[in-house]
Amino acid sequence: MAEASRRAGRRPERGGLANALFVVAAAEALPPELDGLADLVTVHFPWGSLLRGLLAAEPAVLAGLARIMRPGGSLRLLVSATARDAGAGVTPLQESDLAALAGAYAGHGLAVTGARPATPADVAASHSTWGKRLGAGRHRPAWLLEASLRARPGSAELGQAGAGLVEAAGGGVHAGPGVGGGQPLGHRPQDVAARGPTAELRPVQRHRDGGAG
Repeated sequence: MAEASRRAGRRPERGGLANALFVVAAAEALPPELDGLADLVTVHFPWGSLLRGLLAAEPAVLAGLARIMRPGGSLRLLVSATARDAGAGVTPLQESDLAALAGAYAGHGLAVTGARPATPADVAASHSTWGKRLGAGRHRPAWLLEASLRARPGSAELGQAGAGLVEAAGGGVHAGPGVGGGQPLGHRPQDVAARGPTAELRPVQRHRDGGAG
Protein backbone atom coordinates (compact mmCIF):
# COMPACT_ATOMS: atom_id res chain seq x y z
CA MET A 1 0.00 0.00 0.00
CA ALA A 2 2.85 2.40 0.74
CA GLU A 3 4.24 2.05 -2.78
CA ALA A 4 0.79 2.24 -4.39
CA SER A 5 -0.05 5.37 -2.41
CA ARG A 6 3.28 6.93 -3.43
CA ARG A 7 2.47 6.35 -7.10
CA ALA A 8 -1.06 7.69 -6.67
CA GLY A 9 0.37 10.86 -5.13
CA ARG A 10 2.22 11.76 -8.32
CA ARG A 11 1.05 14.58 -10.56
CA PRO A 12 -1.76 13.46 -12.91
CA GLU A 13 0.50 13.70 -15.96
CA ARG A 14 2.79 11.14 -14.30
CA GLY A 15 -0.02 8.71 -13.57
CA GLY A 16 -1.18 10.07 -10.23
CA LEU A 17 -4.77 9.67 -9.01
CA ALA A 18 -6.05 12.67 -7.14
CA ASN A 19 -9.19 10.84 -6.00
CA ALA A 20 -7.40 7.78 -4.54
CA LEU A 21 -7.74 7.24 -0.80
CA PHE A 22 -5.76 4.59 1.09
CA VAL A 23 -7.15 3.35 4.39
CA VAL A 24 -5.72 0.79 6.79
CA ALA A 25 -8.72 -0.59 8.68
CA ALA A 26 -10.56 -3.82 9.40
CA ALA A 27 -13.61 -4.59 7.29
CA GLU A 28 -15.63 -4.65 10.51
CA ALA A 29 -14.55 -1.11 11.45
CA LEU A 30 -14.25 0.97 8.31
CA PRO A 31 -14.25 4.76 8.83
CA PRO A 32 -17.75 6.28 8.75
CA GLU A 33 -16.52 8.79 6.15
CA LEU A 34 -16.71 5.93 3.62
CA ASP A 35 -20.38 5.20 4.23
CA GLY A 36 -22.40 4.93 1.01
CA LEU A 37 -19.53 5.97 -1.27
CA ALA A 38 -18.63 2.85 -3.25
CA ASP A 39 -20.20 1.79 -6.54
CA LEU A 40 -17.94 -1.28 -6.56
CA VAL A 41 -16.30 -3.15 -3.69
CA THR A 42 -13.77 -5.84 -4.58
CA VAL A 43 -12.13 -8.38 -2.30
CA HIS A 44 -9.38 -10.38 -4.00
CA PHE A 45 -8.08 -13.57 -2.40
CA PRO A 46 -8.41 -12.72 1.30
CA TRP A 47 -6.99 -14.98 3.97
CA GLY A 48 -7.26 -15.34 7.73
CA SER A 49 -10.14 -13.63 9.50
CA LEU A 50 -11.42 -11.82 6.40
CA LEU A 51 -11.67 -15.06 4.42
CA ARG A 52 -13.49 -16.69 7.33
CA GLY A 53 -15.79 -13.68 7.74
CA LEU A 54 -16.86 -13.77 4.09
CA LEU A 55 -17.35 -17.53 3.85
CA ALA A 56 -19.05 -17.82 7.24
CA ALA A 57 -21.15 -14.72 6.46
CA GLU A 58 -20.15 -13.10 9.75
CA PRO A 59 -22.55 -10.20 10.40
CA ALA A 60 -19.84 -7.69 11.33
CA VAL A 61 -17.93 -8.28 8.08
CA LEU A 62 -20.99 -8.17 5.80
CA ALA A 63 -22.41 -5.13 7.56
CA GLY A 64 -19.09 -3.31 7.17
CA LEU A 65 -18.92 -3.97 3.43
CA ALA A 66 -22.59 -3.18 2.81
CA ARG A 67 -22.28 0.05 4.79
CA ILE A 68 -19.77 1.61 2.39
CA MET A 69 -21.76 0.68 -0.74
CA ARG A 70 -24.23 2.86 -2.57
CA PRO A 71 -27.67 1.34 -3.31
CA GLY A 72 -27.23 -0.57 -6.55
CA GLY A 73 -23.51 -0.91 -5.93
CA SER A 74 -21.71 -4.18 -6.65
CA LEU A 75 -19.65 -6.51 -4.48
CA ARG A 76 -17.17 -8.77 -6.28
CA LEU A 77 -15.28 -11.47 -4.41
CA LEU A 78 -12.49 -13.69 -5.68
CA VAL A 79 -11.91 -16.35 -3.05
CA SER A 80 -10.06 -19.62 -2.67
CA ALA A 81 -10.14 -22.01 0.28
CA THR A 82 -8.40 -25.37 0.41
CA ALA A 83 -7.31 -27.72 3.17
CA ARG A 84 -4.30 -25.47 3.73
CA ASP A 85 -6.64 -22.75 5.02
CA ALA A 86 -7.94 -24.87 7.90
CA GLY A 87 -6.00 -22.67 10.33
CA ALA A 88 -8.32 -19.79 9.46
CA GLY A 89 -11.36 -21.86 10.41
CA VAL A 90 -12.56 -22.52 6.85
CA THR A 91 -13.02 -25.74 4.90
CA PRO A 92 -12.34 -26.41 1.21
CA LEU A 93 -14.84 -24.38 -0.79
CA GLN A 94 -17.41 -25.91 -3.13
CA GLU A 95 -19.85 -24.21 -5.50
CA SER A 96 -22.80 -25.27 -3.35
CA ASP A 97 -21.18 -23.51 -0.38
CA LEU A 98 -21.30 -20.21 -2.25
CA ALA A 99 -24.98 -20.70 -3.10
CA ALA A 100 -25.73 -21.34 0.57
CA LEU A 101 -24.35 -17.89 1.43
CA ALA A 102 -27.16 -16.13 -0.45
CA GLY A 103 -29.59 -16.11 2.47
CA ALA A 104 -27.10 -14.62 4.93
CA TYR A 105 -25.92 -12.02 2.45
CA ALA A 106 -29.53 -11.07 1.72
CA GLY A 107 -29.95 -10.16 5.40
CA HIS A 108 -27.58 -7.27 4.74
CA GLY A 109 -29.30 -6.20 1.53
CA LEU A 110 -26.79 -8.01 -0.68
CA ALA A 111 -28.50 -9.99 -3.43
CA VAL A 112 -26.18 -12.64 -4.88
CA THR A 113 -26.20 -12.32 -8.67
CA GLY A 114 -23.49 -14.81 -9.62
CA ALA A 115 -21.42 -17.63 -8.15
CA ARG A 116 -19.12 -19.71 -10.33
CA PRO A 117 -15.58 -21.04 -10.63
CA ALA A 118 -13.11 -18.26 -11.39
CA THR A 119 -11.25 -18.56 -14.68
CA PRO A 120 -7.62 -17.62 -15.32
CA ALA A 121 -9.00 -14.59 -17.17
CA ASP A 122 -10.93 -13.50 -14.05
CA VAL A 123 -7.76 -13.74 -11.97
CA ALA A 124 -5.70 -11.86 -14.56
CA ALA A 125 -8.32 -9.09 -14.76
CA SER A 126 -8.12 -8.60 -10.99
CA HIS A 127 -4.41 -7.70 -11.27
CA SER A 128 -3.90 -9.57 -7.99
CA THR A 129 -0.26 -10.51 -7.59
CA TRP A 130 -1.26 -12.79 -4.69
CA GLY A 131 -3.82 -14.59 -6.84
CA LYS A 132 -1.16 -15.06 -9.51
CA ARG A 133 1.31 -16.47 -6.97
CA LEU A 134 -1.34 -18.89 -5.73
CA GLY A 135 -1.97 -20.13 -9.26
CA ALA A 136 -5.64 -19.41 -8.65
CA GLY A 137 -7.90 -20.52 -11.46
CA ARG A 138 -5.17 -22.79 -12.83
CA HIS A 139 -3.49 -24.96 -10.18
CA ARG A 140 -5.68 -23.93 -7.26
CA PRO A 141 -9.49 -23.76 -7.35
CA ALA A 142 -10.89 -20.27 -7.03
CA TRP A 143 -14.40 -18.87 -7.04
CA LEU A 144 -16.08 -15.68 -8.16
CA LEU A 145 -19.07 -14.40 -6.20
CA GLU A 146 -20.93 -11.25 -7.21
CA ALA A 147 -23.68 -9.44 -5.33
CA SER A 148 -25.58 -6.18 -5.58
CA LEU A 149 -26.78 -3.94 -2.76
CA ARG A 150 -30.53 -3.88 -3.37
CA ALA A 151 -31.62 -2.15 -0.17
CA ARG A 152 -30.35 -1.70 3.34
CA PRO A 153 -32.06 -3.91 5.96
CA GLY A 154 -35.35 -2.33 6.99
CA SER A 155 -35.59 -0.01 3.99
CA ALA A 156 -37.78 -2.18 1.71
CA GLU A 157 -41.42 -1.13 1.43
CA LEU A 158 -44.27 -3.52 2.09
CA GLY A 159 -45.26 -5.25 -1.12
CA GLN A 160 -41.85 -4.96 -2.74
CA ALA A 161 -39.70 -7.99 -3.37
CA GLY A 162 -36.79 -8.08 -1.00
CA ALA A 163 -33.61 -10.07 -1.28
CA GLY A 164 -33.76 -13.75 -2.10
CA LEU A 165 -34.00 -16.66 0.27
CA VAL A 166 -32.45 -20.08 -0.12
CA GLU A 167 -34.80 -23.05 -0.37
CA ALA A 168 -34.21 -26.75 -0.87
CA ALA A 169 -34.59 -27.82 -4.48
CA GLY A 170 -33.52 -30.64 -6.72
CA GLY A 171 -31.09 -30.93 -9.60
CA GLY A 172 -28.90 -27.88 -9.08
CA VAL A 173 -28.77 -24.28 -7.97
CA HIS A 174 -31.38 -22.05 -9.58
CA ALA A 175 -32.06 -18.31 -9.49
CA GLY A 176 -35.64 -17.33 -10.19
CA PRO A 177 -36.97 -14.00 -11.48
CA GLY A 178 -36.58 -11.16 -9.04
CA VAL A 179 -33.41 -12.55 -7.50
CA GLY A 180 -30.31 -10.64 -8.44
CA GLY A 181 -32.18 -8.71 -11.09
CA GLY A 182 -33.27 -11.93 -12.74
CA GLN A 183 -29.69 -12.92 -13.56
CA PRO A 184 -28.80 -16.61 -13.39
CA LEU A 185 -26.76 -17.75 -10.43
CA GLY A 186 -23.76 -19.36 -12.06
CA HIS A 187 -22.19 -19.52 -15.48
CA ARG A 188 -25.02 -21.19 -17.37
CA PRO A 189 -28.47 -19.72 -17.93
CA GLN A 190 -30.35 -22.74 -16.59
CA ASP A 191 -28.56 -24.00 -13.52
CA VAL A 192 -25.28 -24.91 -11.90
CA ALA A 193 -24.49 -28.52 -11.03
CA ALA A 194 -24.08 -28.89 -7.28
CA ARG A 195 -21.99 -31.46 -5.48
CA GLY A 196 -23.88 -31.23 -2.22
CA PRO A 197 -27.36 -30.14 -1.09
CA THR A 198 -29.01 -28.03 -3.74
CA ALA A 199 -30.80 -24.74 -3.32
CA GLU A 200 -33.18 -22.40 -5.07
CA LEU A 201 -33.30 -18.62 -4.73
CA ARG A 202 -36.60 -16.79 -4.76
CA PRO A 203 -37.73 -13.24 -3.91
CA VAL A 204 -39.65 -12.65 -0.71
CA GLN A 205 -41.96 -9.92 0.50
CA ARG A 206 -40.54 -7.76 3.27
CA HIS A 207 -42.24 -5.50 5.80
CA ARG A 208 -41.00 -1.99 6.48
CA ASP A 209 -38.98 -3.26 9.45
CA GLY A 210 -37.02 -5.61 7.16
CA GLY A 211 -38.67 -8.81 8.40
CA ALA A 212 -39.92 -11.41 5.95
CA GLY A 213 -43.59 -10.97 5.03
